Amino acid sequence: MKMFPTKRSEIIEKLINFSEKELSSYSKNRNFDFGPPHKNVSKLSPYLRTRFISEEEILKIAISKNNIKTLEKFIEEIFWRTYWRGWLESHPWVYDEYSNASKYQHLPKKTGIKCFDNWKEELIETGYLHNHSRMWFASIWIFTLGYSWQSGAEFFKKNLLDFCPASNTLGWRWVAGLQTINKPYLAMSDNINYFTNGRFNPIGQLNEKANCNYTEQNSSHALPFNRPKKIEFRNFDNLGIILNRNDLSLNYIFENMGMSYECCLYSTEHENKLVNEFNNNILQDILKNNKNFEITENFNQIFDWLTNKKIKNLVPTFF
Repeated sequence: MKMFPTKRSEIIEKLINFSEKELSSYSKNRNFDFGPPHKNVSKLSPYLRTRFISEEEILKIAISKNNIKTLEKFIEEIFWRTYWRGWLESHPWVYDEYSNASKYQHLPKKTGIKCFDNWKEELIETGYLHNHSRMWFASIWIFTLGYSWQSGAEFFKKNLLDFCPASNTLGWRWVAGLQTINKPYLAMSDNINYFTNGRFNPIGQLNEKANCNYTEQNSSHALPFNRPKKIEFRNFDNLGIILNRNDLSLNYIFENMGMSYECCLYSTEHENKLVNEFNNNILQDILKNNKNFEITENFNQIFDWLTNKKIKNLVPTFF
């Protein structure tokens, strides 16, 4: 089975297998990057990113195979993206600053730092990097090679199957020493040597004494929290749902309530061929396993769908 299947049945099968064979040692082994296919971590992030499989569903399977008391670290990691997203929603100007920054910087094909060049190739070829290697990669990018954190975040954005605006932006800020002011994450050769099980040892090649001198920014002052209004769902007439890759699970709410609906999947092209193929295969699996689903690629097609299906009540996910 390939590292990132796109059929829901295969993903569930892989999760069950991981829960039975690897999850009990997850806390002990999760920081080790042994290289592809990364059997010691779940590799669920591309599916969680779109909620093709939900956090609740993952935990039900994991708990059915393990004692919940041993799963604390795994549960934290499953919900880490939720934390980053909530933080960014209350600090929207942080993403605006990133979006408005100049991001292009030429990266040579080879830097001569074996581990970094290996991770770069792995990311481009597979659309994935182990979480610990992402931290090392970002640190080397910023403090050893001297590139901006924004250009590194953009590089990940273009190549990751699990790209998430919040996790990606705030993760790079954290490594750079901006998320926790002047407390950067520094890649150390001995740490890389140990947690790659001796695959890499860039001794003497890294800047391991970087200093930051950022001034405190507005990021510490969050917007006030406005509690969302509860919506009471009932059996609407001519109900339509728009799903996009921010959340592909909204329809389950209505299915569990026995409500009928029409659904369209809003899909846009990605500039990266690998990522685009992965996304499209996910959508095709959804179409295959659900009735009354259509794919739309622009707002005109959505309008046509609304008209043709005579939708009177519409529930969209956030774009």
